[in-house]
Amino acid sequence: MIAPAIKASRRFDPYTGAPVQSTPASAHSSVALRREVQARYDNAQTTDDNRRHWAAADSLDADSANSLSVRRTLVKRSRYETANNGFLDGIVQTFATDLVGIGPTLRMETRSEAFNRAVEYAWGKWAKAVFLRRKLWCMANAKPQDGEAFAVLRNNPKLRDKVKLDVVLFETEQCQSPQLPWLVPGRIDGVYFDEFGNPEFYDVLKYHPGAGYAIPTLATPEKVPADKIVHWFQLRRPGQHRGVPEFRSTLGVGAASRRFREAVLGASEIAASFAVLLEQTHDMGDDADTVSPMSTMEIEKKMMTALPDGTKPYQMEAKHPNATYETFVKSQINELARPKSMPFNKAACDSSSYNYASGRLDHQTYYGALNVEREDGNDLVLDPLFREWWKEAVDAWGWNGTPDEVPDHAWDWPKHPVADIVSEANANNIGLRNGSLSLSHLYSQQGEDFEDHVATMANDYGVTVDEMRRMLLNANLNAQNQQASQTQADAQKTQAEAVANA
Repeated sequence: MIAPAIKASRRFDPYTGAPVQSTPASAHSSVALRREVQARYDNAQTTDDNRRHWAAADSLDADSANSLSVRRTLVKRSRYETANNGFLDGIVQTFATDLVGIGPTLRMETRSEAFNRAVEYAWGKWAKAVFLRRKLWCMANAKPQDGEAFAVLRNNPKLRDKVKLDVVLFETEQCQSPQLPWLVPGRIDGVYFDEFGNPEFYDVLKYHPGAGYAIPTLATPEKVPADKIVHWFQLRRPGQHRGVPEFRSTLGVGAASRRFREAVLGASEIAASFAVLLEQTHDMGDDADTVSPMSTMEIEKKMMTALPDGTKPYQMEAKHPNATYETFVKSQINELARPKSMPFNKAACDSSSYNYASGRLDHQTYYGALNVEREDGNDLVLDPLFREWWKEAVDAWGWNGTPDEVPDHAWDWPKHPVADIVSEANANNIGLRNGSLSLSHLYSQQGEDFEDHVATMANDYGVTVDEMRRMLLNANLNAQNQQASQTQADAQKTQAEAVANA
């Protein structure tokens, strides 16, 4: 049996309805794919407007897109705008203060309480000797402007501590290669990395290239091992090895808003400088006093004078700033602070339009972003510092430990401030009662040491430290029992009222 011939069906374009000629399979698939992209995504259309708007779009990798020339330009503009824009300067400083505060605290988590206390004491003593909190604040201030913050760990024999490890900050321009080898794999502008993308060495210049005393012949970088370098930057793309200013997307907004405010201020000053203008009311012919255009009259306070015939005085009104000025400036500040998730009241230092509910909602987003920054600070700054410090501290303090095996530890950053202190205190009490919080952790978040507090109270009450610790424990247990009894009594009362109402 012969199969019947299949009649070829004609194809029609679904958009125009015109017949479509048969094309090779490859061409057909290419046309279909292009049509699908253009039909589905408006922003993939190759219109004139789209081409002009996205003319600078590229498909470069992270390091090529953030090339040396690009980063240098952005860093210079970011520093300039921060130095001249009061709002941006305040945003950067507020961020650094909120992030670092009085500085993070080391909390050891080994089984030996005596050992934990000894290590925490030694670390705190060393941190004060190297001004660690001040340097962390400086790094947190530089990171948004420059996109990255650097420090090199060096031995300082003059350091007044048993551990001679010092933290020396340097700027982003000092981490660079004299001649950038574009075609050499594993090297990106001062950073050498292995096949897995991990940094191995850094090229560090001894002096800043912009220093007045920098000698070009001595501009040979030092090749520093990566474990001696602290490199803090925001990782935004896979394969990224250098940071980019975090306000790169809003620098133009900051510059435009600053020019706008200056223009409004200038217009207001000009308008306010006009004292009195003379307007000719009617034609007085030959009887009118002669007043030539643009004539000036000196006017003093409490002065009475006769004006020329045919003229009347009027004063120019200063209509700047107009009614929309405040709204416009607010929107500019919001956009300027958006890269750091900072709410308006913090960016502008103005809480006049805030209430408790809106402020709490905005601050939750901001504090969430700060917590992410702090975790990066733990991984990129504090832990590398502690590893290098531990290598020297073991021998310097005579501890029984291995220099290459860092003991269990954690970092406690200052707690974010709250608007409702009473609610926060109640939450802390609940956490202490149910065991989700400890007094040591609570004090550490406030930048204080619980053991020092216990020792001070023991001295005030004239008891030993162990007795004071037992007294605090008993007081906490009594508070728990009282709360439990009160909760039970409230429940019984509610049940009795329900039965009575029934």
